[in-house]
Amino acid sequence: MTYTTRKRRMPTPLSKRVALAAAALAIVAAACGGGGDDTAANDTAANDTAANDTAESTPNADAPTAQAPATPAPSGDVAPAQEFTLFDGTPATLADFRGTPLVVNFWASWCPSCVAEMSAAFRPVQESLGDQVAFVGMNIQDERELANRLLAETGVEWISAEDPNGELYIEFGGLGMPFTVYIDAEGSVIHEHNGPLDERLLRDQIAENLGVAS
Repeated sequence: MTYTTRKRRMPTPLSKRVALAAAALAIVAAACGGGGDDTAANDTAANDTAANDTAESTPNADAPTAQAPATPAPSGDVAPAQEFTLFDGTPATLADFRGTPLVVNFWASWCPSCVAEMSAAFRPVQESLGDQVAFVGMNIQDERELANRLLAETGVEWISAEDPNGELYIEFGGLGMPFTVYIDAEGSVIHEHNGPLDERLLRDQIAENLGVAS
């Protein structure tokens, strides 16, 4: 497993973060909806053959079309302080979870790989490790009705939140979907994984990055 540690970045102006988020989500939509070459996956997901998803899916019609690349995330640094909203309307930040290891998964109902890993990986792992690790499912640029329907169908019971414009996603440097971030109990970003996960890989990454073994 290769870890990338970067120096802390100066805060990026909001307008620039929004533009970068739009660019990243354009890449995400293409990667999830096209079903062909998965150019969005980086070296952390090179061995994830499931990223070449052949399932049919239509990306969100409002997906941005900008072409600029995303900015890499600062692994080893403190998690972004940006506020987001839980599905029940409660405002939250990642700092609220300090004291407990945290797994944040960025997903959307229009992403076939996201749908597959939610039931195959996150549901069983969250059921067995949920008392030791917090799981947040961060929904991106989705329709709430479709998102809630998928949650019901997959049986995932993580803490559901939304990042509608992808600003938190871009702060982490996401380059594809699904995208998973591992944050330790002190609030530091330990590892980012671009691409789908199966149950075994998710358990292994939690053990390696957060020190919680199944």
